[in-house]
Amino acid sequence: MLDDSDLQFPEQTPAPAPRPSGNRGFLLVAGILGAILLLALLGIAVYTLFILPGRGPVISPAQQTQTSVALALQVTLPPTITATTAATATRTPTRTNTPSSTPATIDPATATVNALLTSAAQAQTQAATPTGPTATSGPTATASSLPQSGFAEDAGVPGLLALSAILILIIFAARRARAEV
Repeated sequence: MLDDSDLQFPEQTPAPAPRPSGNRGFLLVAGILGAILLLALLGIAVYTLFILPGRGPVISPAQQTQTSVALALQVTLPPTITATTAATATRTPTRTNTPSSTPATIDPATATVNALLTSAAQAQTQAATPTGPTATSGPTATASSLPQSGFAEDAGVPGLLALSAILILIIFAARRARAEV
């Protein structure tokens, strides 16, 4: 029979300790940048939903009505031609020389509405009168070029796009040169 004391088993060596991961610093930096991004998005949402609506101008119901009247007057009416008889103009001179002690103040919104009403009446009058053998609706405004205002022109976005394309080409050329070596 075999005796247990005669058996020799190889000694077990402890497994090597796992090497610390080199990605720990990267993960830490990525987590910090992610937290900053989330805080920025949260700040933008709070500003947009709560702070910005309270900063707008307060519009009274009278100003809203005047605005809706002004927008209604901006609707272009199709030209109509109507036959009219010769109009007789009567002029009645009226003159009042009553001085007032308080100067008359005109509300700017009322002046705007009056100006829009006057221009709408003039437009209707011009559209109703024929100009020659056929009636035309007057000159139409067309844009001759794009406006040179806005963010793209101020920041020089076309130049930035060209510069970024050049930088991308440099990066690809450097990588190709490094791969060939």
